[in-house]
This record gives sequence, structure tokens and C-alpha cells, in this order.
Amino acid sequence: MKHIKEAVLPELSVHFKEEKDVYRVKLADAKRPDSIVSCKCRVHKDEKKLELYKIELNPVRHLIVDMSCLASNVDLRLALCTKKTLTALQEEEVQEIKNLISSAIFDPNVKGGLRWSLGKSKSGGQYSVVNVWHAKTETYRNSSIRFKLREADRYDFLTSTGEVTREIVMRLTQMENLLEQGNEANSVMAVLEDVLKLILNHFLAREGSLVSCSES
Repeated sequence: MKHIKEAVLPELSVHFKEEKDVYRVKLADAKRPDSIVSCKCRVHKDEKKLELYKIELNPVRHLIVDMSCLASNVDLRLALCTKKTLTALQEEEVQEIKNLISSAIFDPNVKGGLRWSLGKSKSGGQYSVVNVWHAKTETYRNSSIRFKLREADRYDFLTSTGEVTREIVMRLTQMENLLEQGNEANSVMAVLEDVLKLILNHFLAREGSLVSCSES
């Protein structure tokens, strides 16, 4: 992570954009059992409580390609995903989610950094907490690529398991634009080939490195 931040990103002319401290709370929806509602939250500094600022459906993965890199010490996953911001919720549904989010208790001693008082991880109605994670992220970008260097602390309420990871997420913004504009496959493939060469030359040869190209 340190090598990529100090050596690789400057070489690629990728510049620092912002640093974020974000909590994500994922909710099961009793009215939409096939969907997971993903809530992006931040800490309200004045009141020292969790504040909701975006509600999305969990990303839909349209394509997953796992590549075995035999000459390297890591493998590579390329994913094509879409996300949808929820805007059609009823006012009472939004308020129910906000009440559930604001009742979270900050606790650095638990996985995910959040806990709820006994019985409070459910709204009593439509929503219940199934997953939480706390991520400290540094974002770097140029005109064609965006990198997120992320330290993530996650906890799954359904399986009672957690993990702490360091991750590098590479978002192919130039390719996203080509796909949205309906460009021919040859144009998209040319960009993809360039990106894969970049990954091979700068990310796959170092001990412990891994890039996940996702969230398109």
C-alpha cells in the first residue's frame, strides 16, 4: 500500500482528490426480500452520531472475470457492476431508516465500529441491520482512472463474522464513459488492454498487492 501510494500513483500522474471516513450500513428490507439497502453514512461532528447521506441498492454484478496470473504472486478480478440510488422511498420509510442509523453506537472495540443496544438493530418494522463496515479511504484520480486506497473494517450480522482488510479499488472511469455513450466494442477493448498492461506493470509484481477493478 505504501509503495503504491508513494511511487506508483505519482508515476501514473494520478493526483490526490479527497480523504473520507465513511460508515456503510446494509439493511434487509421486509417489503423487498430480494434486495439489500445500502446506506452511506458519516459522523455528524456536532452531535457525535451517525448521519445518513445516501441510500442505494446493493451493486448488481453483470460480469465477473477471474484471471490467474501465473507469473505473479496474486490474481486479478475484473468486475462490471451497476448501482442505483433509491429515490422512490416513501417519507416514512426514509424516516425509519434514519432512526435506525441514528441509534447506532460507536464502538472501536467491535468489528465494523458500530453496535446497537439489544433489540435496536431492527426498526421494528421494515428494516433490520445485516452488515456494517467502517472505511477510511483516500481517493486519487486522473481523467481516465480513479483509485481508492481503503482500510475497511467489516462485520456481518447474519454470519457473526468480521474482517479487517487493506484494499485498492481501481475504477475505470474512461471505460465507463465509453460504455454509457454506446461506443463500439473495439474502442472499449483498446482501453481495457491498456489498463491491463498498466496493472501488470505496476501492481501484480509486488508482494501482497492486489487491485480489484470494480464498481463501474
